[in-house]
Amino acid sequence: MRAIVLSDTHGSRKKLLDTLTAVGNFDLLVHLGDGASDIDAVRPYINADVLAVKGNNDIFSYLPETRVAEICGLRVFCCHGHTIGVRGNRTALARRAAELGCSVALYGHTHKVADETIDGVRCLNPGSIGYPVGKRTVIEITDVSGKTEINFIEAE
Repeated sequence: MRAIVLSDTHGSRKKLLDTLTAVGNFDLLVHLGDGASDIDAVRPYINADVLAVKGNNDIFSYLPETRVAEICGLRVFCCHGHTIGVRGNRTALARRAAELGCSVALYGHTHKVADETIDGVRCLNPGSIGYPVGKRTVIEITDVSGKTEINFIEAE
C-alpha cells in the first residue's frame, strides 16, 4: 500500500493535479485541510481512496476537523492543526494523538515541512501545495511486506 499525504492546496488545483501526477500511483490520498473543494475537482483523475479533514479555510465543508485512521499499519491522527495551536508548538498535537492511541500525527496549517518526535509521537507536516514555504512536498507512507516507511518527496 502507498499513501500520499498533502495539505493546504488553497484552490491550486493545477498544482495539486501536477503533484499527484508527479508522484505516480498511490492507493490513498490524505488531504490535511485548506482545500476540501480541490479534492472533489481532482477525484475524476485519481484512482485512490481519499481521507480528508477540514482546515480553517474550508468554511463550508462538512468534513471532520480530526480523524484517526489506520494507514499502512500505523494508527494515525490527522488534523489541519489550527484548533490545536500547531504554529506555536506541537506538544498539544502529540498529546492528543497519544490519547487516541496514535504513534503518528499528521497536520498542515503552517505551510512548512516538519518532522519531529514529541513524547514518542512522530509529528509530520507535508507543507503546502498551494503556497509552500520552500519546495512543494508530499509525505509518502508505504507498507511493503509488513514494513512501513515514511518519506518526504519533493513534487516540483
